[in-house]
Amino acid sequence: MLTGVVLSILAGSCLAVQSRFNGTLGRTMGDPYLAALVSFGIGCAVLLVGSVLLPAGRRGAARLPGVLRTRRIRWWYFLAGVFGAYLVIAQTLTTALLGVSVFILGLVVGQSLGGMLVDRWGIGPGGMQPLSRYRVLGTVLILAAVAVAMVPRFSAGSLHMSTPALVGAVALPVLAGVLNTVQTAWNAHIAAATGTPITSTLTNFAAGTVALVIVAGVARWLTRPGPVQWPHDWWLYTGGILGIVFVAAGAVLARHVGVLQTSLGLVTGMLLGALVLDVAVPTAATVVTPVTVAGTLATLVGLVVVTLPWGSRRRS
Repeated sequence: MLTGVVLSILAGSCLAVQSRFNGTLGRTMGDPYLAALVSFGIGCAVLLVGSVLLPAGRRGAARLPGVLRTRRIRWWYFLAGVFGAYLVIAQTLTTALLGVSVFILGLVVGQSLGGMLVDRWGIGPGGMQPLSRYRVLGTVLILAAVAVAMVPRFSAGSLHMSTPALVGAVALPVLAGVLNTVQTAWNAHIAAATGTPITSTLTNFAAGTVALVIVAGVARWLTRPGPVQWPHDWWLYTGGILGIVFVAAGAVLARHVGVLQTSLGLVTGMLLGALVLDVAVPTAATVVTPVTVAGTLATLVGLVVVTLPWGSRRRS
């Protein structure tokens, strides 16, 4: 159990590292949309190879035509990858401006709000879920904690951004978090129908890659940027692979240590990994103070309140 929790925390930190790498890649290349395509496309290629080599991947791909033919799942579930593509665009656009900690905090806020909407509307495979007062209370606590944690970043301001622009930049990861919960729910439907998360993750990356080809192409046609500056640091191109590790670890660990512990471990890794990155390897946008740390820890408390099954415990 302890090993699984530790692994989930490490997997969660992969998303924080991915955000830093993708943000740096976008800034270095001078084209955040092309950077998002490169990151996502590499992940798609790795998944395609894995799906061919792994028996579970081949079985899931073989089931896919029958699933589509019998309409066991809605066709728009395959658009979930577009939301994943948006998350990577948000990373390449804003991480270098906000810092990893603020980006991840905004993402967690969006996931908390989106999770409530997904359960309330019954988008996930489990159908409509009631919203307990503890979950609402925990979400309010998360919002308050994140607001506190972001105070130092807004107080410091930015050399190139006004306060309204900074608020707009923070809104991008918040929206990404909301869309991520819908993406997760739709991917869960595909995984259940095909019998493996490998196929759902591959369709996710394939749809996202197609969307990013269109977005990056239109953006370059409209803006006419100069030559692309390809960075020489190979690790900046591993963002897509880190995303695969994050998704795969969540799917595998949930079966061994449970969804509750896995979810808490992943988000804990995201938050703590972002803090460690900003403290150990700061950038020009990094603003980490004791208030930031306190707000991040309070966010974790809110997540515990949201996630724990208070009602089921009381009935048992």
